[in-house]
Amino acid sequence: MRLPAHVRTAPFITRQFSRMPFLAALVAAAVAGSPAAAAERSLTAGDAARPTGVAPASDSAAKRLARPPLDELRRRTLDAVLGLPDVDASVAATLEKLWSDASAGSDPDVLERIARSASLVDDRAAEMVRLCAGPVDPWLVPDPWWLDDRDTPVWLRNNLRLYFGRYLAQRQMYDRALGVLAGLEPQDVADPASLLFYQGAAYHHQLRKSAGLRALDRLLDDVADCPPRFRNVAGLMREDLKKLKDDSLDHVSRRMDDIRRRLDFGNAGSRTRRIEDGIIESLDKIIEELEKQRQQQSGAGGGPAGQPMQDSRIAKQKGPGQTDRKDIGKKSDWGDLPPETRDQIRQQLGRDLPAHYYDLIQQYFNNQKPGAAK
Repeated sequence: MRLPAHVRTAPFITRQFSRMPFLAALVAAAVAGSPAAAAERSLTAGDAARPTGVAPASDSAAKRLARPPLDELRRRTLDAVLGLPDVDASVAATLEKLWSDASAGSDPDVLERIARSASLVDDRAAEMVRLCAGPVDPWLVPDPWWLDDRDTPVWLRNNLRLYFGRYLAQRQMYDRALGVLAGLEPQDVADPASLLFYQGAAYHHQLRKSAGLRALDRLLDDVADCPPRFRNVAGLMREDLKKLKDDSLDHVSRRMDDIRRRLDFGNAGSRTRRIEDGIIESLDKIIEELEKQRQQQSGAGGGPAGQPMQDSRIAKQKGPGQTDRKDIGKKSDWGDLPPETRDQIRQQLGRDLPAHYYDLIQQYFNNQKPGAAK
């Protein structure tokens, strides 16, 4: 994909490569070994064992948040859909079948069921369900302005916002996900764990430490039925945010990664440019600190700090340039080889050389024959 001109000429792209060369290697190493990379890999690890250092939730902790029973979710959804004006009578039978299938499953996706229920009576919800069912280029994802429509029941609006926000977060569109999920509270939706997890994941990837820790703490400490896959990854993200230090090399490398993600989506707006400027400032601080350390180490070595090496010069020494001659004997039969060996050598020497060298090679061997003219 070729980026637009205003993206290719963004200040971060034109300035970041003018920095000290060794920073690239340091940043790459920090990205590969960062706890964030481990958390990212764990998103697809399923219900793995609890990671080291993540404390289990206390049994005595007040668990105020949990997903309502499936029968209650079914009743509230049917009341909201069938309470709309001009609903066809056949919709009730379709809804009953949809939720009876959900009841038969061990752990149904209640957000998917609510969205499909709304799609039976609202074409906009039906289009959203089709959108979330398959891959779509980020710049083609529409803005769901209609989710603020007051004519839509609050129960349906809130859960459709969570359904769409989950879709955006799973596709790394974190800014838009947070915009859609803004203002929602766990008690407003059918799945409090999903709301807090995807809010926490979006804040974590944007390195918004305070907001991320609030969401993850509520998920891990207050949700009674948090799925193991959410708990494991959320524990990693929480520990990662706690250890994150501003203007550290890890912090810089992950903001660079966020910039790459934004530019891949064609997002070069004001927030992206502010992050770019912040990265440049952090790099300047790191470079300045490294320069100070280098000067201190040079000073501790006894030499003047920052003193460059003197230029090399040719030695101005004079002499006759003579050496002792070595006596190698007076025998002249060192080149007298058997005829078969001479032919093999002549062929090998002439194999990879231009044709006009052949006469010279032939002449050389003729001169080595016994009795040849010297």
